[in-house]
Amino acid sequence: MKNVKFIALCLLILLLAAVDCSKDEKYDIRGKWSFTTGAQEHYIFTFSGSSETGTLAEEDAQNGEGDYTVSGETVVFDFTSALIGGKSCHFSGSFTTEDKLSGTMDFVAPYPPFQWTLQVEGNRL
Repeated sequence: MKNVKFIALCLLILLLAAVDCSKDEKYDIRGKWSFTTGAQEHYIFTFSGSSETGTLAEEDAQNGEGDYTVSGETVVFDFTSALIGGKSCHFSGSFTTEDKLSGTMDFVAPYPPFQWTLQVEGNRL
C-alpha cells in the first residue's frame, strides 16, 4: 500500500511540473515579430534570450536595439536607435494569443523634443 501511495505522489508531482512548464512556455516572445501601428508604420524585431528577459534587435535601416521583460501575459520592452537621432521607444502591452501582442508604443525623439503614443499590434513571423 505504501508503494501505491508513493507512486501516486510521484505521478502527481510529475503532472504538476508538466502543467507548470507548459504554462511558462505558452507566452514565449523569442523569435521574429512584426509590429504595425495605426499609422501603418511597420517594425520588425527579433527577441533573443529567455522566455522572461532578453534583448531585441530592430531589423530595418533604423537598427534599433534594447531589452525586454515578459511576466505572464504582460510584455514590456525598450529600444533606442542611434541612426535616427537616438529616438527611443517603450512598448507596454500583453499577449492576446500565443502569436499576437497588443499594446502601446511611446516614442521620444531628442530633436526637436517631442513624444507621441501609438496603439500597436504585434504578430509572430
